[in-house]
Amino acid sequence: MAGKTGTAQVEYWMKDWNSNKRYASSFAGYFPAKNPRYSCIVIIHKPQVDKGYYGADVAGPVFKRIAQKVVTDSPIKDSIENINALDISVEKDFEKYFAMAQKSYTKMPNLKGMPAMDAITLLEDLGLKVLVKGNGKVVSQSLSSGEKIIKGKTVVLQL
Repeated sequence: MAGKTGTAQVEYWMKDWNSNKRYASSFAGYFPAKNPRYSCIVIIHKPQVDKGYYGADVAGPVFKRIAQKVVTDSPIKDSIENINALDISVEKDFEKYFAMAQKSYTKMPNLKGMPAMDAITLLEDLGLKVLVKGNGKVVSQSLSSGEKIIKGKTVVLQL
């Protein structure tokens, strides 16, 4: 990464300025230094003077943490190969969901093994409220399979 620090005195017109100095600390930079992809400006208004107030001491470390977070969370590849390739398991999950969504239900369907997103959509389309606990696929449901559906009732899905 590369950049420039800045430190400015502010509110110098105030009566207690000599005893209570105020600053604005900054760091403007970009990363990676060679072939940059990102830029960022960090400005800290009125940092605690006793802990430091120079841009390099206050704003620089914040910029560094932001840059590290962006770089570690960014995908390594810029393009996706075989974007139109079909994933058989995804296709089967969609076909199963689509078939269930086309039915007219008066009784609670068995949602075990269904991805959370599909189960939530199906239940909300049936007029039910959904409370989700966990993530992933449905492990259990509070309304048993075959139970009569009452619109507005809450279903708890354990994932």
